[in-house]
Amino acid sequence: MGRGQVVGRNGWGRTSGPLGLGHVGLLLLRGVLKISRSAGHSGLRGAREKAALLLPDSGTLREGSACTPKPGGARSALRKCAAPRGSLVPGLTGSGRRSHQPLAWKRKKSRCGPEGTVGAMWKALFLLVLLVLSPGADGLFRSLYRKGHVSSPRKGDPGQRLFLTPYIETGKLEEGRQLSLVPPFPGWNLTSYSGYITVNKTYNSNIFFWFFPAKIEPQNAPVVLWLQGGPGGSSMFGLFVEHGPYIVSKNMTLFARDFPWTITFSMLYVDNPVGTGFSFTDHVHGYAIDEDDVARNLYSALIQFFELFSDYRDNDFYVTGESYAGKYVPAIAHYIHILNPVTTMKINLKGIALGDAYFDPKSIIEGYPSFLFQIGLLDEQEKKYFQKQCNDCVKFIRQEKWLQAFELLDRLLDGGLISEPSYFQNVTGCSNYYNLLLCTEPEDQGYYGKFLSLPHVRQAIHVGNQTFSDGAKVEKYLREDTVKSVKPWLTEIMNNYKVLIYNGQLDVIVAASLTERSLMAMDWKGSQKYKKAGKKVWKILKSDPEVAGYVRQVGNFCQVIVRGGGHILPYDQPLRSFDMINRFIFGRGWDPY
Repeated sequence: MGRGQVVGRNGWGRTSGPLGLGHVGLLLLRGVLKISRSAGHSGLRGAREKAALLLPDSGTLREGSACTPKPGGARSALRKCAAPRGSLVPGLTGSGRRSHQPLAWKRKKSRCGPEGTVGAMWKALFLLVLLVLSPGADGLFRSLYRKGHVSSPRKGDPGQRLFLTPYIETGKLEEGRQLSLVPPFPGWNLTSYSGYITVNKTYNSNIFFWFFPAKIEPQNAPVVLWLQGGPGGSSMFGLFVEHGPYIVSKNMTLFARDFPWTITFSMLYVDNPVGTGFSFTDHVHGYAIDEDDVARNLYSALIQFFELFSDYRDNDFYVTGESYAGKYVPAIAHYIHILNPVTTMKINLKGIALGDAYFDPKSIIEGYPSFLFQIGLLDEQEKKYFQKQCNDCVKFIRQEKWLQAFELLDRLLDGGLISEPSYFQNVTGCSNYYNLLLCTEPEDQGYYGKFLSLPHVRQAIHVGNQTFSDGAKVEKYLREDTVKSVKPWLTEIMNNYKVLIYNGQLDVIVAASLTERSLMAMDWKGSQKYKKAGKKVWKILKSDPEVAGYVRQVGNFCQVIVRGGGHILPYDQPLRSFDMINRFIFGRGWDPY
């Protein structure tokens, strides 16, 4: 079976250790951690020599610097951020306590690029994971999540939904935390928490989260929020298909992922916006109609989350996501940026990471005809038709005829609103535009939906018999938002925080060249240097025969193209994705080990 797994009596996979390392791996890991804490660089020399691993010089584990958010203009913008009727944003009232704890990973400031060095503990840990786990080889977007949709639970007792806001409001935080604890699945020893946070009482709007503290020093590890795209894609896709600790097999057995992001980060998976996945609302007005609504509800959920899990409040916080979350991520980051200077309850935002991000639809749409022709998916005549349709779509966008632009783009690419294939599907013969080499989505990307319908799973994660939404209503209410840009918000974030924008080399729908087209048109403090910057060849190990990707870095901004990956990059390239996100967040630079 691989991955250090055996199958339990109940049909669940179980690891032989917390990372799937097996007993030998665990002994090595414990030794590495013990040595690194007591002896530092010198104590690791023997282990490194025995493993024949090439490590750079030891240094202090650093983080990338994030400029202090500028308070100028924040108060004038506060009115726009004011919560609507029924919203729950306790941070605005000054509620909440800050916990102060010693940070074993306290780091000197650096950028996301070559200046950052890595401490002995982290280097040894990463290379140990690499050595033991490596297998030896390296709207428009909502269709991706349809396979995972199972509308209702199977027969059995799914338990009850757990609403945590009452415990937060009454100060019963310890009780709330204990109730949200997810019982370990048979054969697993993994701590996680899940439940609902109410973000609007008037409409009974509730957001579902599943939180996994980091396996390594969770008290100090960065907290990373993951948002799926769509609109209407559940972050359970990211958890089970991309980089969470679990992989679901066809027979509903759980396996351990080789390179889960939960090793080094405390991962917060949120079904966003309201109405996505297990998140729900009782009223049509509870659905988001634009990114302001998305950010407002998500901010309320985050403030309450850090009230409930106050031990993580001072940890570095990063917002990450892919695809249509290229809008969600800048929206919530900008919301935090505006409110942090004027509220008592702060969120320790350090940066964002966007994967194959749909943050500027206009420039992407303009680039489609030439790109699709150049990669051989369109011929000359098809390109002309595509060009005409894209020109009309861009014209609608400029005229702010958002719905017409959305409908035209749907007929051209997705076909979700019509009862026949889209033009793209007809001329290419492919329903999948997430990986150039695949005409259909891999079957295993849909297994998690059936898994989430199992009664004992629903009982464990406290969702009861709540319908797992396919996101159709979310997309319906966000139709006009789909073709709007969030470049102004992203620009402000790039001026003040660390930013990673990455693409899979094989993505079609948000290709690397289309992302670069958007970036070249942006005006931020490093834009002129970015336009002149050369790329760096990125390898994970010096001995690697393969190139992991290419990096262009200016100040706190990193653009990465990952070889061999498509739109769902961590699925296609788990090791390279794991290395990339760790290099970025820990500021370790892009030199090979």
